Amino acid sequence: MRLLPALLLMLSLSACAAAPLQKEPVAIHGAAIETLQGAVNISLTSPGGQMSGNGVLFYKRPESFRLTILAPFGQSIFDIVINDGKVLCLMEREKKGWQGSMQELPDRLGVRIWPLLQWVLEPPHPAGPSLERSFTRADGTVEQVYYDAAGLVQKKVNAAGDAVAYRDYRSADGLAVPNGIEITTAEGSSLILSFDDPDINRPIDSVILSPPLDRYEILPLADFKGF
Repeated sequence: MRLLPALLLMLSLSACAAAPLQKEPVAIHGAAIETLQGAVNISLTSPGGQMSGNGVLFYKRPESFRLTILAPFGQSIFDIVINDGKVLCLMEREKKGWQGSMQELPDRLGVRIWPLLQWVLEPPHPAGPSLERSFTRADGTVEQVYYDAAGLVQKKVNAAGDAVAYRDYRSADGLAVPNGIEITTAEGSSLILSFDDPDINRPIDSVILSPPLDRYEILPLADFKGF
């Protein structure tokens, strides 16, 4: 599975806060988000249950992702790291880790959500005269894209019925960046990410996305029972 041929969440915020978009957006249409990192509130609903909390998210295009869930006083409770379709779950307090494929991830952790992140964060299609447009993708499937009057994408739906909605756009480094993203899969799982002005296209230390494991007991992901 490729995490991003198509979550969700750690970081220091930019010293310069992103400014709200004006009526005429300054964002560059078609510009790619190569990296994203920031504090995030997460709400995940799946057939396996519900999970919510605060944390930090790192994303590096095209297939690297890390979400750290934090306790109220900032300690790490749980990490999920995804690289090239491989999943690593870490529990710092127990010094245990679980490794495996995306298909082995428990439903409660959104196995159907995370493969959509590349699609969610890919460069937007340009707006046109209509606020609703259809686009044929490289694989031949058709997606529907909905825009606001300023030409910013509000929602898109793929051929499988998965959908993503964007809200609260900010201008950051010439890009229109939504501070709120809601992903809904065709089978009913959903992920809501609420960012606090994330950093865009800033370097991410390689150790964040490929953490050393010498301090952890590593077990099969199929044995993971949750946290």
